[in-house]
Amino acid sequence: MSREEASNRAPVPIADADIPPAPDVPDPAVPLPIESEPALEAAPAEAQAVPEHGQFARKVAGVFTTQIGLFAIALVNSILIARILGPGDKGSYSAIVTLPTMLASFGTLGLPSAANYFAGKGVSLQGLVRAAYMLTATASLILVGIVWLVLPALEGSFLSAAAGHDDLLRAIVFVVPLGILSAFGGAILYGRQAVRAYNVIQIVAAALLLAWVVVVVGFYHTGLRGAVLGSILTSVVTVVLVMVAVHRLERSTPGGDDVSYRALASYGTRSFPASLSGYFSYRADNYIIQATIAEPKVPLGLYTQAVTMDELVFYVPNSVATLFLPRVAGSSHEDSSRMVARVGRLTTLLTLGVVMGLIPTAFIGIHLILPRYVDCLPAFVALLPGMITLSVGKVMTSYISGRGRPGLVAFGTTLSLVFNIGLNFMLIPRFGIVGASLSSVFSYTLQAAVAVYFAGKLSGHSPLALFVPGRDEVHLLMTTLPRVLRGVPLVGRFVAAMGRR
Repeated sequence: MSREEASNRAPVPIADADIPPAPDVPDPAVPLPIESEPALEAAPAEAQAVPEHGQFARKVAGVFTTQIGLFAIALVNSILIARILGPGDKGSYSAIVTLPTMLASFGTLGLPSAANYFAGKGVSLQGLVRAAYMLTATASLILVGIVWLVLPALEGSFLSAAAGHDDLLRAIVFVVPLGILSAFGGAILYGRQAVRAYNVIQIVAAALLLAWVVVVVGFYHTGLRGAVLGSILTSVVTVVLVMVAVHRLERSTPGGDDVSYRALASYGTRSFPASLSGYFSYRADNYIIQATIAEPKVPLGLYTQAVTMDELVFYVPNSVATLFLPRVAGSSHEDSSRMVARVGRLTTLLTLGVVMGLIPTAFIGIHLILPRYVDCLPAFVALLPGMITLSVGKVMTSYISGRGRPGLVAFGTTLSLVFNIGLNFMLIPRFGIVGASLSSVFSYTLQAAVAVYFAGKLSGHSPLALFVPGRDEVHLLMTTLPRVLRGVPLVGRFVAAMGRR
């Protein structure tokens, strides 16, 4: 699947795709450190304290509100890029700007996830920041060097939609260090629950990209070249803002015990199989489309448009899962087990609501605004069931990770990836982009089923109790959502105003 927060995948720059479905931090579905690691000294009480349920709900609502803002900005950006470039150049654009994320999924080795976890445990930020700079430099030198040599071979196979744009591909390769460092920084901010600062950064970066597309790509007609340049510029601005926020947080919260490089490496190594396989479960279809279809630019452009619309569903589970891992990691077994069932059922209910509203919106929008993309609608509809099942899986894997069971997460994502790749090679040559959607539905459902099964074993709940909403969830949603949203800027004012009518 294209795109993408996120997050069982590597962190993705905002400019990686038209609509980012998740914050630019590692997916929470990552393992905890193994028991044989050197024990950390107790973190400060304020770092270990678990927020009250209301605080957690408001933070989730804050992240979700940011995602809505990003959606509004990036939706306009998506429409503009699609109309200006057309399906063919949009396919090339997607192939080019997703390259840094693919490389980062290999090069980070799960270490941003380690930074996220240990920052949440209250270790010294100074040590984490030093590690972030050192590891970014090391990984970037290796990755950029290798890709620079093998790029011609990739253009003839898995990046064939970008063939003829060698200069743009080589330019985008230098975004890799920016994406890796931004991933570390975002992971540290979320680990310390500095949600508001990172939310603002995402909004600023998305608005900058939109302004660039309107003025440079649209008004000055710079086409594909201008769109890629805007992606690079947005990545530069994002990493600068993220690291400024990290250094400010570092100065305001001194102290804490240093975390050893051995502990970081152990955590990262354990999380790497899950994050890598999770990423390619999302992305494999993009690369296989380019490798198996003779003229892949237009099909890839249509498919990425379908995926962009489908992944709007992820705004709900990503908002929950981003904060759920630190919450579970800091909770007792009993508290986290009680929490996962309610959170899972509410996530299912909210996701279904998003899907019901998304279907007519997508059909009307495509026919009225992007008629050249009408052929993407079958792939869009075919993929929706997979979006629902994977939304459940995201919350369950976040819980499993918080319980410190890395093997279970890696097993599910690896099994899903193998299944996904096999089905893509079977179905894409026969059914085109609809085959890619069907492959994703089957593999995502398998991944979610594995996650639900293991979450049930760990929590003591039956599998159905973890995700099938009932009357209690409907009542809870209707009674508490307005109160939670009142605590969120802008949304709170809107809800309060509606309540006075």
